[in-house]
Amino acid sequence: MTELLVITLGCFLAAFINAAFATGGVYIMLAFMSAVLPITITIQLLPAFALPSLLARILLFWQHIDWKIAKSFFGGAVIGVFLGGQIFVNLSEGYICLLIGCLILLFTWAPHISLPLPKSNVFLFAGTVHSFIGTLFGIGGIIQSLVVRTELIKAQVTGTLAACLFSMGLLKLTSYLVNGFSYEIYWLHICAAIAAGFIGAWLGKRTSIAISDKLFRNIFKIITTLVAGRLLFKAVVALN
Repeated sequence: MTELLVITLGCFLAAFINAAFATGGVYIMLAFMSAVLPITITIQLLPAFALPSLLARILLFWQHIDWKIAKSFFGGAVIGVFLGGQIFVNLSEGYICLLIGCLILLFTWAPHISLPLPKSNVFLFAGTVHSFIGTLFGIGGIIQSLVVRTELIKAQVTGTLAACLFSMGLLKLTSYLVNGFSYEIYWLHICAAIAAGFIGAWLGKRTSIAISDKLFRNIFKIITTLVAGRLLFKAVVALN
């Protein structure tokens, strides 16, 4: 019951944050799930838990989605998920924790560089790289940073990211199934995630203007840094 409650709360907060601020929820979900489940199980469950809130965001922000970006990303995601799925099954938990911790710190603290971005080849390549990393470690960070640097407004960023990540989540789910993961064992967790995801996304959209972007970013950096530190500690323990 404790495990179920922790995961449900994590899915609710992740959905709320994603709907309110376009990104960041995956780190919250990763933190809550990895606190009660092994990291290898967490990564394979992440797409199942994330899909409900992503679908809710697609429905809520449908008219704002840039489908050119979403379609380009999906084309690359097909390649990235396939390659990542082949490698994931051979990685140890210690190395996964080490690499995820380093990636979180990189995506959180790396300086942002604005670039003029076309809406075709760049997002096709980003879909491949982001999905490859996301399939291996549960998080990407590449597509978020690229979409944020376009000229899209906040609602367009939120909807477009949801469409991209939903398509990738479906591909990841299929890949893990093909490689033997049994989702039916966690059916109750997934049902709870569906309810929490839709409620969190709905509330997140309604309160998106209530919190300043600066305050959120500061809190977000603190939380993700703590998550990364915990994962790096687990990596040191596991590898020793």
